[in-house]
Amino acid sequence: MNSTIAPLVTSVLLTFSLPSQAQFLNQNPEGFDSVYNIQTVSGMSLDKRALLGGVVISSKQVSLSAQAPGDVLSVNGKEGDMFKQGSVLLTLEQESIQAQRDATFAEISSANESLRNAGVQYSQSIVSPNSGGMLGGVPGMFSMFTDPMLKMSGQGNPEFDKFANRTSRYTNYQQAKNKLKQAESKLRQVEERLKDANIVAPFDGVIVVKNINKGDIVQPGQVLMKFANIKDLQVQVNIPSRLVSSLKLNKKYRIKLDIANVVVDAALSQIYPIADNAKHSVKVKFDLPENVPVLAGAYAEVEIFETDSGVLTPVVPESAIMWRSSLPSVFVINSKTNQTELRFVRLGEQVGKSKKSILSGLKIGEKIVINPNILMVSGMSI
Repeated sequence: MNSTIAPLVTSVLLTFSLPSQAQFLNQNPEGFDSVYNIQTVSGMSLDKRALLGGVVISSKQVSLSAQAPGDVLSVNGKEGDMFKQGSVLLTLEQESIQAQRDATFAEISSANESLRNAGVQYSQSIVSPNSGGMLGGVPGMFSMFTDPMLKMSGQGNPEFDKFANRTSRYTNYQQAKNKLKQAESKLRQVEERLKDANIVAPFDGVIVVKNINKGDIVQPGQVLMKFANIKDLQVQVNIPSRLVSSLKLNKKYRIKLDIANVVVDAALSQIYPIADNAKHSVKVKFDLPENVPVLAGAYAEVEIFETDSGVLTPVVPESAIMWRSSLPSVFVINSKTNQTELRFVRLGEQVGKSKKSILSGLKIGEKIVINPNILMVSGMSI
């Protein structure tokens, strides 16, 4: 029996002789990381929290239309294909336009010849004003005799005839010059039509909708395809008018993307200046971060809180929450003793990206440790 009692007595003596864990930690704070961050519990109004549904859209989307009639010669892609800016998406028939360009070149050549001839005729009317007069147009000394005779007989005014002849030739010269300008303008129009026969990507993006195929005949104004930029995506939401005053441009809001089941912070980039008369809502847009795994057209939910809407709820960083005995808890600093107290709390909903609301167990204004570790216990001096 003595051999049975001896180990029991020894264990009891060892239990009373060892210091408590709290005493050991208080006496040897250098044995673990004793640098902790203290934060005062803040509050947030959560009683008027709104989750509003929206849609993911492209920041740029254009409808590419036909500018000239013709057959579709080629379509270089399908829905979902990516293209760089300037890449040819679609080619229309160009033979008729090229024929018009050749005809316009001929008009320009004829207009140049007419202008040259009119210029010579006008110059002649200035240098040799009597070249088109009497005696078969032979200028000479006879004009000094014929001009006074014509004036005396009242049958004409040679000086005025010269002026009229010069004015007529100047008018012909100006008309030839205008015809050349018209032909050059027509050439620019034809070249623009020839350029429009190739539909190119206006920016880096993807084909969203393709309305035509090779061999189709298109008319001016017909929508050929829709092209969108899917690199820079946005979330478009219709916000109730009463919540617009709570929004701030460039502020980040929590958005849940349904297609990937992820939550991201997106900055508010635009608030439309006019409300919808039927829905009494205002359209707003949020810029999504780059490389988010989501497609245009996906559903999204935006979290918005109305400012100063009601009772404040305590909110703490998720890093301050520890799980002891499968229950959430935080370390509170006693205001009188400046020592830690482990306090169990009841968690509420997620607030933002890294915070939790506290339904019970904590009050606004209390101080907590936001970076506790597994060695922290109640009774530690901070």
